[in-house]
Amino acid sequence: MRKIILIALALIAAALVAVALQVRNSDRVTDLQSQPLLDEAKLSQLAAVEQIELARAGQQVVLERDGEAWTVANLDQFPLQRERLAALLLALREARVIEAKTVNADYHARLGLTEGEGNDSALRVSVKAAEGGFGLLFGNKVGSDQLVRFANEDQVWLVNRALSMSANPQDWLDLQVSQIPLEQVATAHWRYADGEELQLDKASEGDYNFKLADGEGAGQERKLNSMVLALADLRAQNVSLRTALELGEPVLVMQLGSWSGATLDASLYEVGGAYWLTIDQLDQSEENPLTVNADARWAFQLGVAQHDRMVLRHADLKTADDAAGQPEQN
Repeated sequence: MRKIILIALALIAAALVAVALQVRNSDRVTDLQSQPLLDEAKLSQLAAVEQIELARAGQQVVLERDGEAWTVANLDQFPLQRERLAALLLALREARVIEAKTVNADYHARLGLTEGEGNDSALRVSVKAAEGGFGLLFGNKVGSDQLVRFANEDQVWLVNRALSMSANPQDWLDLQVSQIPLEQVATAHWRYADGEELQLDKASEGDYNFKLADGEGAGQERKLNSMVLALADLRAQNVSLRTALELGEPVLVMQLGSWSGATLDASLYEVGGAYWLTIDQLDQSEENPLTVNADARWAFQLGVAQHDRMVLRHADLKTADDAAGQPEQN
């Protein structure tokens, strides 16, 4: 009987030890999951960041603070997409450790945590602030999670946020040139290099559709609206310093006028088979200012489809009845 009691006590003790070990392991996992990837010092540096560099496989983009604005420093300080920057900062700030992985540097290559020219190399994110900075390497993804390590450490961590950010500077440019609702535009005037002019008007404020002022083009409102929108809501394909281009004389000069009195002047150029647009003048109104990148340093490249929408002429806007009423050419 005494032997049976001893065996029972031993089994109970073993069970208690097993439970204690399980609780300890569970607490360790919980502690890791509640641990942010960045400690307080690094979070402070991130909050005061002045420059962020992303590099991978030979590509590099440098993002730099310019007062309250941010620019792509290695593309002539052109403005960057603030939404993309916000997503990057959020991903860094909210990353939390799920599990500690290897500390053996021999495994870094197979985990995608080495730097180099290959497509399997890590994405390096370097954060620089006035009071120091840090670097992070983002490697292979594990489901929706990702392996990371600090640039000066061998320890690999599995974090709960995968970072998919481009190191191509072109992908960071804010190429939205203008963003003006069509209802806000009252008039549009196009003047071509050969002297042809188009005047587009609306019947009244609040109207959406444009009409040709000379009465032609009835039924062509869709083309007319598209023509105006090509300038009023323009996202460029690329950007260049004007000083780097031989712009010459414009092939088309355009002006938009708003109901509140604001005006936008722009010119279109053809350079070596490519189409470039400049914002020449922006006169704002206090009531409804226009959303336009009017920085005089830049020329914006258009795609072929954007160009074709913008350069319609009288002949392109005639209805069948208009064409039938024209005298026959000998």
